[in-house]
Amino acid sequence: MIGRIAPAILNAGRQPLVFGLVVGGFVLYFLYHVTRFRLTNFWPQFGAFGDASILFEISRKVFALGDYPARLAAGTMNQVFPYPPPAVVLFDVLGAAGAGAFMAAWLVFMLAGLLVSLRASFGGERSEMTAAWPLAAALALIFADSPVAWDLRNANSNLVCLGLVLGAFALTDKRPALAGVLIGLGISIKLFGILLLPWLLWRGPRKALIAALVTLALLWLVLPAAIFGIEGTIRLYAGWREQLRIISDPWIYSFIQAGVGPPLVSVRRAAMTLTGQGPEATATLAAVAGLWAIWIAGLAWYALRAVRTRGVRAPSRAALADWTVLLLAPLPFSPWLEPYHAAPIVPGLVLCVVLALDVGLEARERIAALLGLAAFAAIRLGGVPFTIRAIGILAGFLVLVLVLGFLRPRLAAAPQTEPEHALMRTAPRARPARARHS
Repeated sequence: MIGRIAPAILNAGRQPLVFGLVVGGFVLYFLYHVTRFRLTNFWPQFGAFGDASILFEISRKVFALGDYPARLAAGTMNQVFPYPPPAVVLFDVLGAAGAGAFMAAWLVFMLAGLLVSLRASFGGERSEMTAAWPLAAALALIFADSPVAWDLRNANSNLVCLGLVLGAFALTDKRPALAGVLIGLGISIKLFGILLLPWLLWRGPRKALIAALVTLALLWLVLPAAIFGIEGTIRLYAGWREQLRIISDPWIYSFIQAGVGPPLVSVRRAAMTLTGQGPEATATLAAVAGLWAIWIAGLAWYALRAVRTRGVRAPSRAALADWTVLLLAPLPFSPWLEPYHAAPIVPGLVLCVVLALDVGLEARERIAALLGLAAFAAIRLGGVPFTIRAIGILAGFLVLVLVLGFLRPRLAAAPQTEPEHALMRTAPRARPARARHS
């Protein structure tokens, strides 16, 4: 069945009208989640809103103080700002012209992050697939809607960082230095891309790795030292370390239960719900360790499947699978695992859709991709209760890792051109030419 449907979907996606409609649909999707189509929500009193207002206000406060204001003992949970010092500097520069200019730029970055994340996931694909990328990406977005919608509605930074990383993915072959700069920028805002550095060391290109390291050195050391001085930089990093301690401290749950802090999604909170005990109880810690052990086992199995192949470079299907797993790998260990933090599932789900539509693959491989998408959707539609939502997010991650791990040896091969008969199966037949009469 999929062997008949897939060519029809790809042929439809390559039609200019469908292409334009779907791209326009992405823009409408973005506008809906950001504005709910009610511009009066932020116009004409245009300024930073959602989590972007936190990025704007607290980064400027940290920049002005040269330190992070939140201290758990002072009961200032709502002032916690776990972004690293280079992100503080970047946000302050972006907000130099005021809240309105910051928000306008942030909206552009979010839209770019969404579109780049979807389009760059097709890097390394053959022309038949990339020509239909909007429609295939739209199918993937159906499954990835939860984290993407959460990020857009809250004006958070996950899609911006993902766009930087996946933009780097698409550029590693032709513009490795620029790719490295983008990776360095992404890591400087959120650390979930840090594991891409050892991948570049192993797989290359080395020029991308060097550019990423230089960018990190400039943003993490040289720029803060030039602005705050050596002692000020040390104080700033000590304040950031305090932010990480605050969000990792079990005492944070007492603030949340008292309504002082925001609702929290984490593996520890899910374990507390399962055991009915406190955050430091032995049973709770054992449940957390068990969930982490399952995740580590899934990562280890994927790694064993991946290391057997050589010559993998980005952009390619195998590299996209690797990058997806590396972006997801540290997230379950984070003390905050809100739904929008799961944004790195986007490239993995795009890859599953691409594999399901690829008639050049064996039927069992396309079926595996379809089953992965179905399992992911079942978890999402199952309605996981909020207090154990982290388990639902972790289960979705595991589905992707297992499916991509199963397919990983096949992904190392270059995608084959679709058989001509498959491409023409749904194409309209040409009318026979009329015979000319003299």
